[in-house]
Amino acid sequence: MKNEFHESVLVKKAIEALHIEKGSKYIDATLGNAGHTLEILNLGGMVLGIEIDPKMLEIAEGRLKTANKKDFKLVGGNFTEIDRIAKENGWYPVAGILFDLGVTNLHLKDLERGFSFGNSEAPLDMRMNPETQGVKGSDLLNVLREDQLRDLFEATMEPGAAKWISGRVMHSRMDKPIETVGDLLEISEGLKVGKPGLNEATLPFLAVRIAVNSELTNLEEVLPKAFDLIEKGGRLVVISFHSKEDVLVKNFFKEMTKVGAKQITFKPIMAEADEIGINRRARSAKMRVLEK
Repeated sequence: MKNEFHESVLVKKAIEALHIEKGSKYIDATLGNAGHTLEILNLGGMVLGIEIDPKMLEIAEGRLKTANKKDFKLVGGNFTEIDRIAKENGWYPVAGILFDLGVTNLHLKDLERGFSFGNSEAPLDMRMNPETQGVKGSDLLNVLREDQLRDLFEATMEPGAAKWISGRVMHSRMDKPIETVGDLLEISEGLKVGKPGLNEATLPFLAVRIAVNSELTNLEEVLPKAFDLIEKGGRLVVISFHSKEDVLVKNFFKEMTKVGAKQITFKPIMAEADEIGINRRARSAKMRVLEK
C-alpha cells in the first residue's frame, strides 16, 4: 500500500512550512490522495480537504479511514470556491492553507483520460472532473482559431514553437478531427522544445491540460481568497510545477508584502535528489511560503 501513495511532493518541507499546531485548522486545497493531509493529521492538525476529481476524493477518503484518522472533512469541488466551502463548513479563519498544483501520478497512470502518453488510443480528454466540465482537450484543438491556439500553447512554450505547433494542429484537423492521445503525439513530432531530455510532446500536452482545466486563471482567482481565510501569523504554502504558475505565485506574494505579509521564501524551495529519485514529478516542483 505504501508505494501506491508516494507521489505527494515536498511533503516534509511543506509540513514544516505550515508550522502545524495541534488542534488548529488547515485547508488542503488540492487534496489529491491525501498525502499532505495525512501528515497534518498525524501532527494533530484538523484538515478541510478540497478535491475536484471525484475519483481522487474517493481514494483519499478510503486512505484516511484506513489510517483511522479523524478531525477532517473532505469536500468535492473546485478550489476557486475555497471561500464558500470554508464558510459553509465553519472552517475559517485557518492556521494555514496548502496548494499542491497540477496532476498526481495516479492521473498520469490512468490510461483512459488522456493525461499521459501511455495509451495512444485514449481520448484526448484531460478533464479533472468530467461530471462538471464540458470541454475536452480534443474540443479545444478542433475549434479554436489559429491565434487562439498560439495563445494556448504559449502557456508552456516559446512563441516560435507555439506558432509551429498551432500550424500543425490546423493542418491536421483539415484531414480528420483530432480525437486521441496518438493524434496529439503525431502533431508534436519534430517540435523543438530546447530542453535536453524533455519529450517533444510534454509541453503541448501540458498546455492543453492547463487550458482544459483553466489552471492559470483558477490559480489567479483563488490566491486572494485563500489569503483572506488565513489568520494573522498563519501561512499560505504553494507548490507549483511550471514557470507560469510560479510567476503568478511569486507576484502575488510580492503584492501581499505591501499589506504586511511576510515572504518566508525569497527563492522557491526545491525537492532534493533522494525525493526526485523516488518520484520524478518532484523534479519540477517549486514551493513558496507566505506568512500573514
